[in-house]
Amino acid sequence: MKLRISREALAEAVSWAAHALPARSTVPALTGLLLTAGQDGGGGTLAVSGFDFEMSARFLAGAEVAEPGEALVPGRLLADLARALPGGGHDVELAASGADLSLRCGPVQFELPLVPVEDYPRLPALPPVLGSVDGALFAEAVAQVAVVAGRDETLPFLTGIRLEFTRDTLRLVATDRYRLAVRDIAWEPGAGPQPATGAGSGRAEEPVVALLPARSLHEIARSLTKGEQITISASGDDTGLGTGTGAGGTGGTGGTGGGLVGFAAGGREATTRLLGADFIRYQSIFPSSYVGSAVIERQPLLDAVKRMALVTDRHRPVRLAFEAGHVSVDAGTGGEARGRQALTAGFPADVEPITLAANAGYLVDGLSALACDEVELHYTTPTRPAVLTARGRDEYRYLFMPLRTG
Repeated sequence: MKLRISREALAEAVSWAAHALPARSTVPALTGLLLTAGQDGGGGTLAVSGFDFEMSARFLAGAEVAEPGEALVPGRLLADLARALPGGGHDVELAASGADLSLRCGPVQFELPLVPVEDYPRLPALPPVLGSVDGALFAEAVAQVAVVAGRDETLPFLTGIRLEFTRDTLRLVATDRYRLAVRDIAWEPGAGPQPATGAGSGRAEEPVVALLPARSLHEIARSLTKGEQITISASGDDTGLGTGTGAGGTGGTGGTGGGLVGFAAGGREATTRLLGADFIRYQSIFPSSYVGSAVIERQPLLDAVKRMALVTDRHRPVRLAFEAGHVSVDAGTGGEARGRQALTAGFPADVEPITLAANAGYLVDGLSALACDEVELHYTTPTRPAVLTARGRDEYRYLFMPLRTG
């Protein structure tokens, strides 16, 4: 393998592929990045790939390829070197010979030991295309629901984000049992497996569903692109992708968990495996109706909650006491530090006052995830689920369980 590539293109390709490098692995080959040089009519390409059996990342960049071939090099080392190469318009020359890869950039030269390429597992190919979505919108939606995803690996469904694809909407859902976040965004279906409409059968539309690791999906979404369409690919029913039993169903993400969902934009590609777990019937958790709601400016409320959290533990309650025209945010009890702040709120004078106690960290997460000037807090009773949305909109819903006090 012998090629020339711009310093910037190499740094970008290596940085992207390094997302799939495992933090640690008992398989030495997985700590490497696979470099694949190929020739075509336009001059050639360099593909840089990383893989850890759960997630793969691949970047395809243009290069002047003199000799096609493959080389497996220590991934973290190559990533560090690619960032540290000198500027000044120098190109990078890569050449594999014997047991080493020579890397030359202007006055700098390194020799990297090669890892046996035959030890590297076969990279998964992108599954059939399901559709596409705006990259910036998708990244925002993933971040909004990932904030509630759990980290308890003994309950896999809590560590995932459920994707539901219907004819015109992509829904993302996550929960940690104490909170639930749902975000709906527009997407463009492609020619892959599509939702059943139930036309003529009286059945509700059933979404195509997939449960993906939240950590991997968040990393992919925020790094993939901010200004392009993302193409979403998915494996068929026989490997884990399925249809839900309605929007609140467990979906088809049980079984082996061997299916894949892939994402691509520009020269970047990534895949992640489905979680072999069923999701909860989350729709039944949302109240069928609300007793009332209050409208508050988001940033002042977020600032007040953060201030009150300073006098109590992040995981202890902050109380929101609503009365006509205002809300009092307070924390702490007798014998310890206490704080209180009053804010203007849209709360009708003819409605009975209500106090909700909530985990301070949960309120901070929910208010931070909402991208709006005013939030609306929907409630039923002080001990039943409450829901935060943007005022007058429900494309993002953040449900949390109030805490019992006294």
